Amino acid sequence: MVQSLNLRRQVVIKTIVTESFKQQAMAELQQALGQLDEQAQELEFQAKRAVEELQKRQPEALPQLEAQINEDRQRLSANKAELLQRLQVFGQLSLGQEFVQGNVENFVDVSVGDAFYEKMAAPEIVIKDGVVIEIRTFESGRIARV
Repeated sequence: MVQSLNLRRQVVIKTIVTESFKQQAMAELQQALGQLDEQAQELEFQAKRAVEELQKRQPEALPQLEAQINEDRQRLSANKAELLQRLQVFGQLSLGQEFVQGNVENFVDVSVGDAFYEKMAAPEIVIKDGVVIEIRTFESGRIARV
């Protein structure tokens, strides 16, 4: 009979907001916005060429092409709106604040007799300026710092 299993669980990655973190994050977002603007310009250029070409060769297929172009425009617009919202969020972060940057997965051994929910509780890794400064686990209803 199996006495233990190795299970996957989420680990929360938190970053302590510093001036350098804010600057780097905002610069990355600005760069991503610039790339989206370039993609939008390229889409418009290619769309104009494709529409002109299709009008000459297959005008009946034009509505389908225009629908695809509009779908691509909407996708780029939604991505841009999301990046602008994230840029606004980063601009409002306070120095020293913990910011949830994302999740990763790790594995944990669970054995017969273990407190399952404690074992599966998502640990947290706290980072400051790219350096792990704390690992938090949750045991017996309290935070254990590793």
